Amino acid sequence: MLVLPITVPCHAASPGWPMFLGNPAHTAVSKSSLSPPLEQQWRFDTGGAIYSSAAGDGKHLYFASLPGRVYALATATGQPVWTFETDTEINSSPAVAEGRVYIGSKGGLLFCLDSRNGEPIWTIETEGKITASPVIDSGVVYFASHDMTLYAAQAKDGALLWKSRLPTHATASGIYSTPAIADNIVYVAEKARNLYALDAANGQVLWKYSTDSAIYASPSIKNGTVFIGGYDRRIHALDAKTGKLRWKAQLDEWIYATPVPFGGNVYVGSKDGMLTAFSAGDGEVLWSLDLRGTISSTMAVSRQGTGYIGNEDGEIFAVNLEKGRILWKEILAGDGFHASPALLGDRLYAGTLNGYFISWGKKGAENK
Repeated sequence: MLVLPITVPCHAASPGWPMFLGNPAHTAVSKSSLSPPLEQQWRFDTGGAIYSSAAGDGKHLYFASLPGRVYALATATGQPVWTFETDTEINSSPAVAEGRVYIGSKGGLLFCLDSRNGEPIWTIETEGKITASPVIDSGVVYFASHDMTLYAAQAKDGALLWKSRLPTHATASGIYSTPAIADNIVYVAEKARNLYALDAANGQVLWKYSTDSAIYASPSIKNGTVFIGGYDRRIHALDAKTGKLRWKAQLDEWIYATPVPFGGNVYVGSKDGMLTAFSAGDGEVLWSLDLRGTISSTMAVSRQGTGYIGNEDGEIFAVNLEKGRILWKEILAGDGFHASPALLGDRLYAGTLNGYFISWGKKGAENK
């Protein structure tokens, strides 16, 4: 593996981004105040496509490449700390908590690894591949498999607390959506078009909401509202307790990314390259911004309202979310982004389809 250094000052340790989209509710908002313009700090070459979004604990970043390798890199330098190799592909993003790294594989295993050295601590075997990402909440790891089952296990030892099997469908089956958690309810979508809410304590289904087409996106939750997008080209806003529809809005293309609630609005990228802002209260379209390339990754947001998002044509952007204006962009020729970016402290991190994991920082920033 090759790290390609770029001569810029190093930075101090960053606050964590411990799981897919930063937290169990998938709001994708960081405590970071990073603002553009940015420049690359370092890049690490994995040699395989990266679909896995990074998690971080301040000192280290954790992610996987498609061929089945899990990496821990030093945040400041990009130097590898350890590598763990599986015998199957990995799309899943890791979650990190209490010195453990949790990640699923297409071989149907959920791995718990020691964050210090990558050594396995325990594994759970399912009956289907795992492409969605695990979520940690209150000492419990929640994860879904293509066996149409949602699992809850003790994070410390892998002891299974419950599993809940969802209905299967002959023509469209599997769970690609990462579970989201808020107020002791777990929300998970399955490919056949349904979003489920389950009791986090026992896995009992509380309600189901059906869209008009497949769902690959993960839900997000804020202020008692669940947001989900799908291949029906709509974003749906639901009452988090009852599943009752509050509003839905039509877009021109499929939605693969997770809607991101920030302030009083919600933002989502679609497969036609549009980033659209809606009022979170009633679904009114506030603005649309054409980012041109296919958007599959979900935006990360700084605390002051700058959104960072990449497309599959290899462009990564910083966007003023209040006005829908591009503040900065970088083009990676012949590359692209499917993994969602992670925003930790004074750095932005993202993996590419050509296998590079890249760090960006404030252009010309001094070492702190």
